[in-house]
Amino acid sequence: MTPEIDREYSKILDKIAEKLDLTDNQYEIATRSYQAVASWLDAPDSPLRPYRPHISPQGSFRYGTVIRPLLEDEEYDVDLTCKLHISESQISQQWLKKVVGDRLKANETYKRMLAPEKRRCWRLQYNDQFRFHLDIVPSIPDSAQYIQQLTTQLAVPRSLAVYVLCITDNEMWDTDIDFPKSNPEGYALWFLQTMKVEFDRRRMLLAEQMKMSVDDVPEYRVKTPLQRVVQLLKRHRDLRYGDNPNSPISIIITTLAAKAYQNETDIFVALRNVLSRMASFIELDEQGNKVVKNPVNPLENFADKWAENPEKEELFFEWLNRAKRDFDQLAQKRGLPELAVPLQQYFGENIVKKALNEVAEQTLKEREANRLFMAAGTGILSSQQTPKSVPVTQHNPYGSDKG
Repeated sequence: MTPEIDREYSKILDKIAEKLDLTDNQYEIATRSYQAVASWLDAPDSPLRPYRPHISPQGSFRYGTVIRPLLEDEEYDVDLTCKLHISESQISQQWLKKVVGDRLKANETYKRMLAPEKRRCWRLQYNDQFRFHLDIVPSIPDSAQYIQQLTTQLAVPRSLAVYVLCITDNEMWDTDIDFPKSNPEGYALWFLQTMKVEFDRRRMLLAEQMKMSVDDVPEYRVKTPLQRVVQLLKRHRDLRYGDNPNSPISIIITTLAAKAYQNETDIFVALRNVLSRMASFIELDEQGNKVVKNPVNPLENFADKWAENPEKEELFFEWLNRAKRDFDQLAQKRGLPELAVPLQQYFGENIVKKALNEVAEQTLKEREANRLFMAAGTGILSSQQTPKSVPVTQHNPYGSDKG
């Protein structure tokens, strides 16, 4: 494939991923919602105020790889941590979970929105047109001793290790296990570092287009090829396996994709390169079991369920090999009509129709603008004439799209 064709394919995939992504409005509504919760937890009269509660996003919402649910009436989730600044030695998991829940219940609105208690979190259900919920995991900072262990014994950079947390898990309350460990912010920063070169470049370009300073451009407005690749791969997985509980999990796809990404600038190039490299980052332990290490806690194996449930491992490699074949075959297609059928199989009919129609409309506009420019340059078209609008709806090669 030529660089020109790569760019055209990347333009199409970028538009599809854009349709899979949340809208700016959805991002802003979700952000305002969790900021309002944070204000309630840290209000002057809140019993949590002495512990300086801090809420921050985690998961795919934090690092920009969230995708809309397959079905229109399904919800997307926004994962959050609520960190209280208190020592692990002073409290129990039960106390931590309860005080956060009690404060939420003290607000009549949030009390009505609370779902039944989850294993690790409290869920606030937002029953409105945006269809989302907030999952709030109570947490506290981990000890300096554990951070030291991460940096010295496990070679985790201190800049990432310092974010490690102790979280709650009601299935471990009656065991001898201490607070479970987690480091969602450290993981997010690691993920962002893997694409920093391209992220910074795109953020600067966007700042120039929006005529604002780089720091004022919201992170969620910037989308790198890596973020788009993860979104596309997750939807490809969803359409192939539906709600199969053994299908490849997002954290494994995200981690391997980030390790395989090499700051490619074109999405289609990045997609095929990432798929070709992902398996090389799966390691073996002493027993010969597959290992996908958490980059901010190498003792954690994201693929630990593969050994006890071989179908999970089998479906992962089945999906990976299928994705390689699908996108290699896609490279042989030419023209939007020929691309439409496989793309709809990979990402969904309505999503792809909307994306391809917009690409077709944009292409027509660009061609018309170029024709007018060339005509003006040869004196055929007077510079005083106003170009006529392009009737793009008459050139829709995919028919009506109601979805």
